[in-house]
Amino acid sequence: MDLEQKIQMLERDLREQVKNWERFFSGGLRVPPEVERARFAQRLRTLAEQTFNRRADQFRVEQLQHRFMSYSQNWERMLRDREEGRLARDAGLSSPRTKPHIEETNGPTVTSVDSSGRGSLYDRYVSAKRQLGLDVRMGRSEFDQQLDRQREQIQERLGRQVQFEVRVEDGKVKLAARKVRKRESGT
Repeated sequence: MDLEQKIQMLERDLREQVKNWERFFSGGLRVPPEVERARFAQRLRTLAEQTFNRRADQFRVEQLQHRFMSYSQNWERMLRDREEGRLARDAGLSSPRTKPHIEETNGPTVTSVDSSGRGSLYDRYVSAKRQLGLDVRMGRSEFDQQLDRQREQIQERLGRQVQFEVRVEDGKVKLAARKVRKRESGT
């Protein structure tokens, strides 16, 4: 197996690790996938110790190491919070099968745009946060007020209408503004 295939396999395995941890925190798995995480860490260390002929390959492996380290620290924090009672199991969701799945990829995942109204945007924001096992510390009215303030500031700066979308990037839920095309806004 050449180096390119090993890197691709580790990238695929990291995505699988993320899915398994999401399943654990949502209640789909009874025990944390620690054994798989340790195996993955060992395989990643072994690959990182190799000599690279191309700088691009070395960069990809380093990026993989950094992403894995970030995920590992987040999982450890969430485990600690759960053990100390600060992270509720299932976070109010009925079952792991009924939740929408948000898969982490190299790029952002867009889950909704607020063209149908703020309610759905807030609901999807809350759903994405809960799916990642994060607390929702903001009520709907506070969310709407902040969204209105941000929309006004951005529209004033751009001179154009904007819409917000919920994105999941690097294990975080974010609201991103984008310009509304003329035919979308009806002007």
